[in-house]
Amino acid sequence: MFSILNRYFSRELALTFVAVSAVLLAVVVSKSFVSLLTRVMEGKMSADAVLSLLGLGILEAAILLAPFALFISVMLVLGRLYRDSEIYAIQANGIGLLRLFRYAVLFILPVIVLLGYASVFLAPQIAQQVEAIKLEAKERTSVLGLVPGQFIEARQGDWVVFIEAAERETGTARNIFIYDRRGDRISIETARSVQQAEAPELEGKSLILSQGQRYEGIPGEGNFTVLSFERHSVRIPELNPVLDLDDPEFMTVAQLLGSHATPELAELQWRLSIPVAALLLVLLAFPLSVVRPRQGRFAKLGLAIIIYLIYSNLMILAETWVADGQLPAVPGLFAVHGVIALLIVSLFMKQGAWGHRT
Repeated sequence: MFSILNRYFSRELALTFVAVSAVLLAVVVSKSFVSLLTRVMEGKMSADAVLSLLGLGILEAAILLAPFALFISVMLVLGRLYRDSEIYAIQANGIGLLRLFRYAVLFILPVIVLLGYASVFLAPQIAQQVEAIKLEAKERTSVLGLVPGQFIEARQGDWVVFIEAAERETGTARNIFIYDRRGDRISIETARSVQQAEAPELEGKSLILSQGQRYEGIPGEGNFTVLSFERHSVRIPELNPVLDLDDPEFMTVAQLLGSHATPELAELQWRLSIPVAALLLVLLAFPLSVVRPRQGRFAKLGLAIIIYLIYSNLMILAETWVADGQLPAVPGLFAVHGVIALLIVSLFMKQGAWGHRT
């Protein structure tokens, strides 16, 4: 049976974790939502992709933010216990920091196990879906969303379009160039203005070109046909976006384990580092949250955030170094975890194994 203190401490951690996670996710999701809406308004993304990307973005953010949310939650709960002097009553009964951690395991352990599963197995699936939705949304983007001054390719380079400028107020683009290759025959079309529309006779979306020329023929044979037109419809081909499944971010654990390349090893270590970092940060929070009676609840919170920022940035830097071969795969990212583990041991020794020193 769990003691009253065990249940009380676990409940406080759970409620605080939910509140902290909700705030962090709200900040991240609102920023992502504004960015997605901006891309839709600029015509760079279709509107129907926003909700899907937002939902998947919440899952991605939850995995990355969970270690920090756990860290801050433990800091806040322990900070409140110190502020209200409850911690001294707990210590008077012979319960120190390490024993409090064992009580916290009732809530923390399931969260870390779930986080590990999500980081190792679900994260690559989520990343694949996000990239696939982005590619599909790009395919459905209006011609007005094309970046002026850049050549956009489709059908592996057999269809190329270029526009000089887009006028969203009038719904037209100016000075368009289209290259279309089908087998040995190519066609090149230029027009002063273009609009996008649905063309049932062309079975899909099309571009309505106005005041232009069309050049068609087989290169090297010299028998090109040149046509001038006032108005002409051109079907927009399917972009057929292909997801690069060789990207380590999209690989399964089995694929990563079967590869000895440094980028794959770096990706595997990164996925494993998420739950490891969560556990180490929770352990770090216990000695770090110890404050004197006159210190406030948030006395150590600023220091905790600084330590987390240094820790997370070192993890990102170590992953990059392992992927580039600048850092040996062993210990790789776990060298950073080792430094944090030494910091935790030193803080526990400073506070005393049972947490009586302040």
